[in-house]
Amino acid sequence: MLTSINYDLKKSINKAGIDKQVKAAQVCQFWQEVIKSIFGQKVAEKSQAIKFKNGALTVAVLSSVLAQEFKFKEDEIKNKINKKVGYGLVKKVKFEI
Repeated sequence: MLTSINYDLKKSINKAGIDKQVKAAQVCQFWQEVIKSIFGQKVAEKSQAIKFKNGALTVAVLSSVLAQEFKFKEDEIKNKINKKVGYGLVKKVKFEI
């Protein structure tokens, strides 16, 4: 019986007990992609997702002004990340300066 690689990979990840870590890495990875699509490359370079735990994505930013700009677009950012990794996964975004 043929199964897809995607199915086998998910099954192996769950069996290894690392599914939460994989999702956290995906959320952090997609931060840059999403910010780049909304604000552009130069702004994306001024922030870095540093951790994802219990529905909260923590992001390091270079200034309070930039954190405020991201806060204004928080719903759009969360929706785009959740669309890629799983709806409802990212519940809030926290910023560290």
